[in-house]
Amino acid sequence: MIMFKRQCRHCSFEYEYDHEKAANLITFCPNCHSYDHLECEYGFGPVVPCTIYHGSEKIGMVSYDTEDPHKYRIDSDTFCLHKVLENRYLNALLEATDLISDLLAKGEQ
Repeated sequence: MIMFKRQCRHCSFEYEYDHEKAANLITFCPNCHSYDHLECEYGFGPVVPCTIYHGSEKIGMVSYDTEDPHKYRIDSDTFCLHKVLENRYLNALLEATDLISDLLAKGEQ
């Protein structure tokens, strides 16, 4: 487990997340629940799998769709969210970020 420390760009809260030796990840601040950081290999390699964190808690994953490998999907047991995304590549990660942002804003965690 490789823990990284990060200071939220919205509220300055310091939190940790598990980097997992993964190249693709999205973080949300556990204090203000805002989307804080996206790190991916867009332009250099595949953008999925992409792990989604709420602080140190893993709350979702963006991956290839099993039925159509040309599409991406988001899966989050935390939010009972299992959906094929409309976009691809970096835009799929941004779409997933919007979905999780909306759920965190509604307090459905």
